[in-house]
Amino acid sequence: MTDQFKLRKPCKNCPFQPTPDAITFSCKERAEEIAKSAYRNGFPCHLSATNDEDDNGESGGYVFGPKTQHCAGAVMMFIKDSGGDPWPGIGNDDDLATRLEKQMDWTAPHFESEEDFIAASPKPRPVTKRTKRPISRSTNQGKRP
Repeated sequence: MTDQFKLRKPCKNCPFQPTPDAITFSCKERAEEIAKSAYRNGFPCHLSATNDEDDNGESGGYVFGPKTQHCAGAVMMFIKDSGGDPWPGIGNDDDLATRLEKQMDWTAPHFESEEDFIAASPKPRPVTKRTKRPISRSTNQGKRP
């Protein structure tokens, strides 16, 4: 498990850093889902992760493979947010949390808390009276390419 924690700072497009190049999510709800999952299960760095596809070729997202690294941005955020205490995504391992805290490049941009990460996402999707569900704001919705 510890071989998957070699990264010291977020990659250029890491969603867990407040920079213009960071990957963003479609809405706050999606950011909340990502944060919750990352806290519980860890978060694979997209540069080393495996893309999980179903039989139809639909992507299920990135998953951990045998050589996948944990996202340094997520690790940094959870270390800061927890005050250095371990969390489920690293198996609640005190020794690993201590090692990671010493290993990270704290000069690299990163979110200080889960709350900051979620707040950086776009506003929640609007709900229509008719559907009572969020509507998509796709730029080519209903238009042919």
